[in-house]
This record gives sequence, structure tokens and C-alpha cells, in this order.
Amino acid sequence: MEQLHVGNTSQLFDVKQYRLVGGKADGVRAIDVWNGGDLSFTLVADRALDLFTVRYCGHNLAFLSPTGIVDPAYYDDKGIGWLNTFGGGFLCTCGLQNTGSPNEDHGLHGRISNTPAENVCVELADDGCSVKISGIMREARLFGTKLQLKREIYCEKGSDVIRFTDTITNLGFERERISMLYHFNMGYPLVSESAKPYIPAIKSVPRNEHASTEPDWSVVHAPTAGFEEMCWYHFLSENVLGIDNPAIDTSMRIKFDSPILDRALQWRMFGQGDYVMGLEPASCSIDGIDDAIANGSMKYIEPRSSIVNKFEISFKRLSK
Repeated sequence: MEQLHVGNTSQLFDVKQYRLVGGKADGVRAIDVWNGGDLSFTLVADRALDLFTVRYCGHNLAFLSPTGIVDPAYYDDKGIGWLNTFGGGFLCTCGLQNTGSPNEDHGLHGRISNTPAENVCVELADDGCSVKISGIMREARLFGTKLQLKREIYCEKGSDVIRFTDTITNLGFERERISMLYHFNMGYPLVSESAKPYIPAIKSVPRNEHASTEPDWSVVHAPTAGFEEMCWYHFLSENVLGIDNPAIDTSMRIKFDSPILDRALQWRMFGQGDYVMGLEPASCSIDGIDDAIANGSMKYIEPRSSIVNKFEISFKRLSK
């Protein structure tokens, strides 16, 4: 047994909790996990326990925006102010009551990604070689919505897989709107001209006229001056999204199981410096609350009930 060779199991599998220092990230809680092999990642506890950096076989896989990690105290919930605190990261959770365009009293992509986790628990197995990390985020107000998101993340030694389960609960006594989008952001070098998206679509629809000018949504362009972002809706034959890139010998897959995530957004942004592909399971269209209600894609959660979304993110070498 490997444990007989070590006096501290951090030699085999390591988890660290800490606070960032300096700038707009000062005081933000973060958690690093290393699987003892090729995979390591960072969770930001003060940002909904979202995944920030993910590294596999020495390569960064996430898109990181110029803002970096920002304390949610700086969050601007008006209009597109969300962009001022959007650090990118491998996963930025959007919702719980609005995704996409600002609407009513909800800014772009909602509030949940700027919500600190409560009751954060880092639970190592007795042998120190697996971990479950959990926390609770509340989206609630007096005389209003009373929603809770409980997130649980799992990782085991030597397994190139991150699993997480989100349980969304309506703690109130009224039926509530629920709008979610899992904003997975792939960056260089996973995204480059040699990358091939894996999107098993049975139907693909450009979000707008600009997106319809792209003849092939699967092409990854070189960084292009003045590139204007474009999005596609994909309706999937199986709930799997991914990217393969032989240039770094890496394959990534996101599998999900959910009663509400019935489509996927593909965000294509190939600007110079702003170079990212988003693969985003979604519960509705993203052109505003009124539009989603009108087109019938808006989902709802009944009082005192829960919705469970499960994810498995896996990585492997293409050459194996």
C-alpha cells in the first residue's frame, strides 16, 4: 500500500484551503485540489464554489479573463455590470433566476456566481486519497424568492474526473422561475486552431443573424482582430459536450444529467486576447426573461421542492 511509504498523505493527494491576498481578490477563499497525478484544480468558495483554474498534464484548460478573481463585494448587478467581476474560469455558474440578457431587476447572467458559499466543508476520506467539498449558496430576499443551491464536488486520487452535484431547492411557498446556465469556459491551449469541439447535436440554431454568418460552428479560428462573439443553440442526442486537441494530446468531456438542462449554448469568441469557447448546458433561451417565458423555454420550481443537476468532467490523453 502506498500509505506505508509516507507519513503525510499530501504526498499522494493534496487539498489546501487558503485566502488570496492583494487587489480585488483580497480575502477571497479558495481551495486547491491535486489528484496525485495529472489533474489539479482550484475552487473559489466565495464565488459559488465555481471551478477557476483546471490543469491537466501541465496544461491550463480554462479561459481566464483580464479581471482575474474578484471579491463578490465588487459585484455590479445593473445591466452588464456582471462583466466587471467575470474572471472567466473553467466554470462560472449563471442563474438562478436569470441567464443571458439583463431583465427586470436582474443583471446579466444573474447573481449566483457572485454569491459566497456558506457551511463550506472539506471532507477528506480516512485514507486521505479522496475528497468531498460542499457548500450552500442562497438567493433570497424578504418578501421574495427563497432559493438555495447546495453544491457537492468529488475527486479521487489518480482519477482524472471531477464530479459535482447541484441541488436547487425552493425553500419558499410560491412557485418560482428557475433559469440556469453552466458557463464552462475553455481557453488556450485547449482551445486553439487544432481543437475540435465535440457537440453531438441533432439540431443547431444560431442565436442571431450575426451567428448565422458562420458556415461551420465547429471551426476554431485563429485569434482575429475585431472578432465579434457569436452563440449557437445545440439540442443534443446525448448530454455530453467536449473538446479534443491533438496539439496538447488532450480530450475533455462534460457529461450532465438534469431535468431542466435541455439545450446547450456554444459561445465562440476568437478575439485577440479574448480567446475562448464556452460549452454551456442551459435551461432556457438567453435573450431575457420575457423572451424565455414567451417562447416556452422558461422552467419553474415548485414550492418546497428540489431540482438536482449532476455533472462529470473527465480528461484523458488522446494518444492512450
